Amino acid sequence: MTSRNILLLAAYVLTSPSLAADSKNPQVPTAAEAEKQLLDLEREWTAAEDKHDATVLRRILDDKFLAVGTNKTVDKEAFIKLEVSGEPDPTQSQTVTHESVIVDGDTAVVVGTDTGHGTKNGTAYTAVLKYTVTYIYRRGRWLALAEHIVEVPPAK
Repeated sequence: MTSRNILLLAAYVLTSPSLAADSKNPQVPTAAEAEKQLLDLEREWTAAEDKHDATVLRRILDDKFLAVGTNKTVDKEAFIKLEVSGEPDPTQSQTVTHESVIVDGDTAVVVGTDTGHGTKNGTAYTAVLKYTVTYIYRRGRWLALAEHIVEVPPAK
């Protein structure tokens, strides 16, 4: 192989989209490691919502993040604004149960139930929400790319 061909091969390897992406994305964790990291991140996200911690939410959510609810779709900054508006409510708490974690390479989906408790206008409430969060592994960490969340109607 001539030196020109070696240079062409090196240029191809360095500019190939699939190979170039790997250099930006350090080793993706194994499925078991990823599941633990994602569940830890979910707990951190829940705590950040309870504490109204915009800094932590900005770190967890990808810049392209979208949240889809029953009535609207919001981007990252609108979602954070909704979550941190007002003072944290000391009566509010969330219990999150993870029903499924699927990891496929640098993409993961977490499906769960979020049961929120609190007091609104002097009345205690419980709200049960089902959610799906899609994560992507970028630059050595998991980022939430999208969330779909819906309220579960009370049992009759």
